[in-house]
Amino acid sequence: MTGDPLDVEDVPFADRLDDFYAPSVSLARLKAHPDVSSPADLLLRALEPPPIKIRHIPLLDLLRPAYRRLASIEKRVQE
Repeated sequence: MTGDPLDVEDVPFADRLDDFYAPSVSLARLKAHPDVSSPADLLLRALEPPPIKIRHIPLLDLLRPAYRRLASIEKRVQE
């Protein structure tokens, strides 16, 4: 069995000031993936619908068109 994975060397903060805020991975890996797309209202589909109605209309029915409009605006801006 290997050692305890939580048993790490404690480096004083003063010794880490130069690299404390530096990312642990290369920022080049954090690229946007334009070929990966998901439905604009995926978040609304994934969550349980809240029991909120506005003027007798479920909240999700009001939000869904707005999410889709935002996605179409973003698509036009990217073109």
